[in-house]
Amino acid sequence: MPAKQDKILVDRLINTVRQQASLIPDHRPNNCKEKILLSDAIMSGLAVMHMKCPSLLSFEHECKNPRVVHNLRQMYGVQRIPSDTHLREILDPIETDHFRPFFKSLFSYVQSSKWLKKFQYFEEGYLAPVDGTGHFASGKISCPECCIKKADTDTPQYYHQLLAICLVKPGQKEVLPLMPEPITKQVNASKNDCEKTALKRLLENVYREHPKLKLVLTFDDLYSDGPTIKMVKSYGYSFIMVAKDSDHASLVEAVDNLDARGEVNRYEYVDEDGYRHWFRYVNNVPINKSHKDVLVNYLEYVEISPKGEKYTNVWVTDIQLTDDSVTRVMRGGRAKWKIENETFNTLKTQGYHLEHNYGHGKEHLATNFACLTFTAFLIDQIEQLGCCLFQKAWTASHSKKALWEHMRSLFQWFFIDSWRDFFMAIISRTSEGVGHNIRSVIPDTS
Repeated sequence: MPAKQDKILVDRLINTVRQQASLIPDHRPNNCKEKILLSDAIMSGLAVMHMKCPSLLSFEHECKNPRVVHNLRQMYGVQRIPSDTHLREILDPIETDHFRPFFKSLFSYVQSSKWLKKFQYFEEGYLAPVDGTGHFASGKISCPECCIKKADTDTPQYYHQLLAICLVKPGQKEVLPLMPEPITKQVNASKNDCEKTALKRLLENVYREHPKLKLVLTFDDLYSDGPTIKMVKSYGYSFIMVAKDSDHASLVEAVDNLDARGEVNRYEYVDEDGYRHWFRYVNNVPINKSHKDVLVNYLEYVEISPKGEKYTNVWVTDIQLTDDSVTRVMRGGRAKWKIENETFNTLKTQGYHLEHNYGHGKEHLATNFACLTFTAFLIDQIEQLGCCLFQKAWTASHSKKALWEHMRSLFQWFFIDSWRDFFMAIISRTSEGVGHNIRSVIPDTS
């Protein structure tokens, strides 16, 4: 079979990133002889994250054997592999914004493949939770981009965070992250960067890169205020925001006053599993007394399980609330957990090592490694969405953790000529043994 016919989805995704990496300007002097290509360094870093390597040191150790050298060339297009120290030195000065095209190009591939339709939920736009997470913290290691807690004490704490945004859908396992926004110390800033400041940059970047993408953004209580709502609406986006009673006394008072006049709606039902769902809602209420011009639709919700367990929440939204729409809005609001669990928790506890310090650097290294981790995660999510071989390998492995272990083991111990052969070896291993009838997965017998 000709090599070009061996190409599968992951080939296209890896090639997409490699093509964009080749366009990043090299920050090193032109007269630097025998230098490793910048794209080779970036793809080596991506391979670390995509193969879920626990550290750069272990990756460097693996790269001393000819199998891994061969596989990096065949599967990631890496011609020359930098040492762990050299890799950090090359990646550190790269401006993080240069990684933005990775996400845009991968997302465009999802769009052109018509898979984005699987995420359609609201007519108003794709459901997109926004939330922040930390990926580095230390009492000793720091860089100029670190935010600082307890700066004026003997025990300062240095940290990096990201503000992430993902496309999700209730009932859909996959999530599609867009480029996260770094929360780092800004140039000439007198105080730390924060989530709400980063949100301004994130919305600007998302709108510039995806001007026709309609979104329904979901947020926690931190964001449910007049200025943030105005900013979100200025980009044409809709929103669903948690609105805790303790932080919205005037909103609750306004709703209660309307309720006393009989102008608030109630709706309830019991589903087929015996869960009772109760709603109280009203449209067009000022978010607070300071921003009476910012009108929101108020949705209060109580769920009671057959065992009597209770879940309650309150959201504000610009989506019109009716008896027919409150359940859909409620599920959209509750889907925010997908960025906390199926994104952050996965990246921190399911093999991606987001919080591991692969190298902090002196400029942008910590953030760049985090963005490469998100890139690897996006590639995996797209594979899970549209690659039958990835799906079969996952099924054969019984769990994601086992799949990552099988992938890393094969990558270390066998010569592999293609991603197709790579996944076929994993699929066949449970019943026929690793590499059975797979012509290009060859054990190293040296």
